[in-house]
Amino acid sequence: MVTASVRFLTNSLVADLTCKSADLQNSLQSIGVLTPPSIITLDNARTLQIHLTSNDNIGNLICNIVNPKRDTLGNVQRLCRYVYCMNEQHTNAFVKKLESGEIKNITQGIKAAEKMRDERNISR
Repeated sequence: MVTASVRFLTNSLVADLTCKSADLQNSLQSIGVLTPPSIITLDNARTLQIHLTSNDNIGNLICNIVNPKRDTLGNVQRLCRYVYCMNEQHTNAFVKKLESGEIKNITQGIKAAEKMRDERNISR
């Protein structure tokens, strides 16, 4: 889906953003980043450099809606995790919303994914 290459001072890591939030936090801490992913913007300011790479079509669609000045690493990870955990029906519906432009940013993507998840939990 989406991979984040993170460089902090002389340390670096590559993280698959379908991982759990705690795993991403632990990986960041292992290279000295103590800031929570939920407040790390993607604008590559100062000593923390983050580059997102898509690994497939869904990842490409997600990367296309990222706004580096507004979105955080934590929110992109959250959306990737939600999509990763979707069933095939919801994944297909989500991709259609991305392709049609119905989902224009990461925040809208998270809300749409949460709504699909809630619908799935209600129907169980």
